[in-house]
Amino acid sequence: MCLLLLAAACSPAPADPDPALVEAIDWYTGVAGTVDDARARELLEQAVDRGGVLSMMWLARVHSTGRMGFPRDEERARSIAGEVIDEVERAAESGVLEAVFLMGTAYDEGLGKPVDPVQAAAWHRRAAERGHVLGAHNLGNQYAAGRGVEEDHALAAEWWLRAAERGDAITQLRLGEAYEAGRGVPLDLERAREWYGRAAAAGNAQAREALGAPGGIGANASTPATEAYLRESGRRFGKMTALSSSCPSI
Repeated sequence: MCLLLLAAACSPAPADPDPALVEAIDWYTGVAGTVDDARARELLEQAVDRGGVLSMMWLARVHSTGRMGFPRDEERARSIAGEVIDEVERAAESGVLEAVFLMGTAYDEGLGKPVDPVQAAAWHRRAAERGHVLGAHNLGNQYAAGRGVEEDHALAAEWWLRAAERGDAITQLRLGEAYEAGRGVPLDLERAREWYGRAAAAGNAQAREALGAPGGIGANASTPATEAYLRESGRRFGKMTALSSSCPSI
């Protein structure tokens, strides 16, 4: 690990994230089509072996809360982040999109920076406005919770929609919940079923439960799109890694 950190710290600011890191994030979020934490972890480990600072910061990120099936180890996460945060910040200031997002993580979770929800929201917004899926996801989370920004469920839904349309399974779940409750969006059970169905098809356990519970929202699904998602989720669910949405950010 020391050699990896030394290699990362001594390398120039990256122009782009390692391709294996990009693919890992896609499997982690569901942008790849389904959520597969095991595949995501394997790819992240490959990227970390090459020592790039963005990959190392992601390693800190997954250990911070136990993402991707990595053990939660906050001390290790802070140690790794502390070694690479200056390089990550330089990359972010130079415009590297993944680094911009990771600065949001740094301030959100105290990884190489003090916890500062306002700064986290500012960095997440910079990433989200440039099309970063997790930037939009986490900015939506901050609006939903009123963390670093004024609580606004309509804006939360708007940012979640940007991520959900790209395939992010947890924001698909969040939109299902929003439409079911009429929170930040009009109450619309058909749209709720469709968003739950999309999340379930990607392997999200909570969405599948929402659709499959006796008397639940999926009990009387009638639209072709919803029925297709329900069939697909039933085929895929046994193969997918369940996706936790208990953390304030993913």
